[in-house]
Amino acid sequence: MRLLRNSVRPAFALFVIAHGLAHAVLPMRGLMDPVSLQLDLMPAILYGAAMGGFLVAGAGILSVRPFAAMARPVMVVASGWSLVAIYRLGDPGLWPGAAIDLALLLTGLTGLYQYLPEPHAHERGLKHATAFAIAAGFVGYAICAAVFWPAHRAWGSTAQEHLMLLPGDRPDRNPALEIQHAVTINAPPQAVWPWLVQLGQDRAGFYSYDWLERAFGVDVHNVKEIRPEWQQREAGDLVRATQPTYLGGVFGPDLGWKLTTVDPGRALVLQNWGAFVLVPTADGKTRFIIRTTVGHAGEPAWIAALDVMTFELPHFIMERRMMLTIKRLAEEHAANKA
Repeated sequence: MRLLRNSVRPAFALFVIAHGLAHAVLPMRGLMDPVSLQLDLMPAILYGAAMGGFLVAGAGILSVRPFAAMARPVMVVASGWSLVAIYRLGDPGLWPGAAIDLALLLTGLTGLYQYLPEPHAHERGLKHATAFAIAAGFVGYAICAAVFWPAHRAWGSTAQEHLMLLPGDRPDRNPALEIQHAVTINAPPQAVWPWLVQLGQDRAGFYSYDWLERAFGVDVHNVKEIRPEWQQREAGDLVRATQPTYLGGVFGPDLGWKLTTVDPGRALVLQNWGAFVLVPTADGKTRFIIRTTVGHAGEPAWIAALDVMTFELPHFIMERRMMLTIKRLAEEHAANKA
């Protein structure tokens, strides 16, 4: 009975946190496309404030100082902003979330959650300092992963580029369900292509943080030179993500991305990753664009939360590094040949 009594408040706190994370469904259903956000940031502000508020409130309900003093007003504000965001975005499939918002708003206004039994100090298990460090770390990461996703999803891209048709686009493409990263390379596409075509664990690596990839058991070493034997690619080839024996082969021997399009000097399209496109500019430079489809109109909230929390931020960090490294290598190589 004591165990059940002491689990009520933590269960409610975890419910509030889970509801906050579930707000990831808003961008992953395409309700905040990057083009419209350049004209009106309010949906992203409401989404971010609501998500962050619920995370802080959940930590506060767990009696983690200093979040505990903020829990009630933050839950009220987060619930109100979430209701406004859902109303403004207008997706009828979000009404269960609005119902939860209303219930939490009333709970915050009345302070009912404060009557939930709180474990005695000797039963909490963690010291306050440790609990605060864990809660602060989680809240901080979640805010970085989710709140800033509407910004870094379009890193380096322009509104015009989001509307461009690129190799690999489906006839029914929806720019609101894409992430797109871009960088300008001070070299023509033919100087960039030799680096791009070498992508792969068994070739030049991924030009990113290979030490981090090796920490996860991937035998990858970035190569900073052009190898003639790696300059041929065809549709149907596999761009390897890992060695065939990765984790004892539990994922099979061919973990990676199948090439669906190879347009030398212009584009590589990797199935389940996206289109890597080199667009020439009028002044002889290259716009290097990577476009990836994410989410869908009926994305469940828990899948969206899992995706945003575990994949999107690390993906952006690694992909950004890859693009900047290819930029540096292509520019240095072009300058040395000049």
